Amino acid sequence: MGMTEMSDEDDIRLEDFFAQARQVAPEPAPALLAQMALQAEVILAERQAATAAARAKAAVAPRRGLLATLAETFGGWRALGGMAGGMATATVAGLWIGIAQAPNLMQSAGFATNGTSTAAVSETSSYLNDGDILALALVD
Repeated sequence: MGMTEMSDEDDIRLEDFFAQARQVAPEPAPALLAQMALQAEVILAERQAATAAARAKAAVAPRRGLLATLAETFGGWRALGGMAGGMATATVAGLWIGIAQAPNLMQSAGFATNGTSTAAVSETSSYLNDGDILALALVD
């Protein structure tokens, strides 16, 4: 008989073992139950104290807006402004590059816009749009 094969006698012994286990319900020791209750009370007290502290802090601290939160994330208003407004200038420049130049960048990369073919775009595209050409013409 192999290791995984069971005889009828083994089946009967296992069934007797499980029947005895079903009759006796395990009871935890009273000391264990007392320790668990004590730990539960400590954890409950800690959570209540943390909740009370959070409520007190929320009641005292004024709510801040999105712009103030973003400014604090980058290091405060002084960091955003800098000596010459470097962060503000970089933000505006990044926004302008990202929004205003998107079609020109797509054309420069060879992607067709407005349903024209790539070959037609590369032949007729200008790297400066009309507003940029006018701005360059007005510069002294």
